[in-house]
Amino acid sequence: MSLRRNSYIFLGLLAVLCACDTKQDFEGGFQNYFVKYYGEDGNQDAVDMVVNADGTALLLGNTQVLGRNKRMVLIKVDARGEMLWQKRYGAMDGNDENAQDLEPTADGNFLVLSNTLYGTDPSTNDNVYDFKVLRVRGDGSVIDSMYFGRNNGKWKTLFAYSITALSNGGFTVTGNSADESIYLDPDSDSDLEDLFALGFNSDFTRAWTTVEDAIPPDEEGRGQSLGEHIGSGIKILEKSPAEFYWFTYSDGLWSTQGDTQYESNFNTWRLNPEGLSNAEVMFSGDPVRREQMVAAIQVPAALGGGYYEFGTSAINNGIVVNPEAWGDLYFCRRNSTRGLIDEGVVRGLSGSFLAHAVAPAVYSNGFLLLGHEKTTLGSTIRLVQVDMASTPRWTATFGAFDKNSRGAAVAELPDGRILLLGTIELETQRKIALFKLNAQGELLD
Repeated sequence: MSLRRNSYIFLGLLAVLCACDTKQDFEGGFQNYFVKYYGEDGNQDAVDMVVNADGTALLLGNTQVLGRNKRMVLIKVDARGEMLWQKRYGAMDGNDENAQDLEPTADGNFLVLSNTLYGTDPSTNDNVYDFKVLRVRGDGSVIDSMYFGRNNGKWKTLFAYSITALSNGGFTVTGNSADESIYLDPDSDSDLEDLFALGFNSDFTRAWTTVEDAIPPDEEGRGQSLGEHIGSGIKILEKSPAEFYWFTYSDGLWSTQGDTQYESNFNTWRLNPEGLSNAEVMFSGDPVRREQMVAAIQVPAALGGGYYEFGTSAINNGIVVNPEAWGDLYFCRRNSTRGLIDEGVVRGLSGSFLAHAVAPAVYSNGFLLLGHEKTTLGSTIRLVQVDMASTPRWTATFGAFDKNSRGAAVAELPDGRILLLGTIELETQRKIALFKLNAQGELLD
């Protein structure tokens, strides 16, 4: 049985969608399927999406008008994709904001995570970031906010990857650093990145700091590293109030398997309420290739429970920071106690990809994988539906081969239809785009 592929190459097929940098929309019959653009003069990039129980959705992105700094933008749309309101966060003439993640909380509010650019470290030429957290209401108004302050200035720079709301009203943040100011690395000859995870109480006070083994941080806020050179925290998921799973990738050696080659793998940690690792770290990945995780989700009970990890598997090119290591899509299924169910390259796809997001597809009994595919002159968005064995059923492509379009988030609706959020490059500007598709990934009823 051949794999069905739907292609929506807008510059050639639907010129009305992208002429002259205007964001003209495309709506199907009864608005059961559509493409909607959101933005203003300048560039807007999609980041994340939350679909609400009432059929509305919140879209998180970044916006930058010519001559101004980058700001966060939060857009609420109805079930037809019509914009209900939008809010921008960040000073007009302040530091660049880089919206990173959007998470709902149990009380009906939302957490917004952003990395704020403060400049460049002259000694290393690295960008200096600090993360910001906003707590916002359902109407986009800000309840409160915080800056981390780079651990009271003790950490030179960091980049937060995701935020997770906890059942006690607090939250966690995880990501990586691009310097050696967090961990002591006596055995690492070329330490380029370190993993971190932080727990916060509901009042934004810090509850704990995770290090890469069971040794607490010293008085300077540093812990002892396992000796990896590259890596990042990707997601923390709460198994219970007393137990968390921390999903990361790194090139730390897989000692239990006799690993001697520094090549990145997926790692899964079990943390106690103080943020300390209290069990063996679980590894997955090809022993000679580089796996870079981008997402981890809790699998709904209707699909068997457990966890699904998603990322990219690429040729190992040595100890080097490479945020865009194009390769094959890679998955790992784990049960509710982190036991391995299955892992491997998503077979049957041709091309070079960057993974971006995964979502459960309960209606279709599988998963939705979102990434972007490298073309000769840019990239297109690639959506793949896989079955429970992660074998592709169909794929869909969106964008133009000579532009740079990227996926951001995807969700299956209760009736099996699909919402896909991405960034579409038009002639000279980028716009946030929302696609409503049928259960086969088509712009059809």
